[in-house]
Amino acid sequence: MPTPASIGQRFTQLIQHLGLSKNAFAQSLDKTATVIQHLVDERNKPGYDLLCKVFETYPNVSKDWLLLGNGPMLVEEAEASSSTPPTPAAAPLPAAGLTAAADLLAAPVTPPTEVLIAAASVEPVAPALTPPVAPAPPVSAAPAPAAALPPVPAATPPAPAAVPDPAYLTAALQTQYLQHQLALAEQRNQHLVEQQSLMQQLVAVLQRAS
Repeated sequence: MPTPASIGQRFTQLIQHLGLSKNAFAQSLDKTATVIQHLVDERNKPGYDLLCKVFETYPNVSKDWLLLGNGPMLVEEAEASSSTPPTPAAAPLPAAGLTAAADLLAAPVTPPTEVLIAAASVEPVAPALTPPVAPAPPVSAAPAPAAALPPVPAATPPAPAAVPDPAYLTAALQTQYLQHQLALAEQRNQHLVEQQSLMQQLVAVLQRAS
């Protein structure tokens, strides 16, 4: 499929490839349907925030394809086309070799004369007769003595549950709250690192285009 010339047409092709409607595509990017409609109709150009959201939501979309129209749409297709080695063509057999192989397959196979004579001189051997064996008398098994059941231990009353210390509960709740705040801070830090990396990639692509 040829690559569309404008970025609005490439957005249209991307939406069709994902199998989504324009409204569903806008919802996946946390945008309104009007923004996507104006972008597809080429009334507006995509902003930096919209491009970052597209590459964050759909990481397999090629940045070079969406921004510049270079290469395939998906990153996996670009890697597969660059890493697949060409398959060497099988060398054709010469006509003389094909004729010799056909003659060998068509020739009848005749067994040697000595094998035929030896097979004709072999006499069949009668099977030896074995006298019938009388069946053994049945053995009556003595009944096994019933095993004595172990005595049932007396039920012990459950131990009373320990009452936690209020000071310990307060310290545990404070620790859990601080761990939760630390996890949120790490998530925000990771998101900022990803935004910074994506910004560097976009700058590199735009520098190559210029």
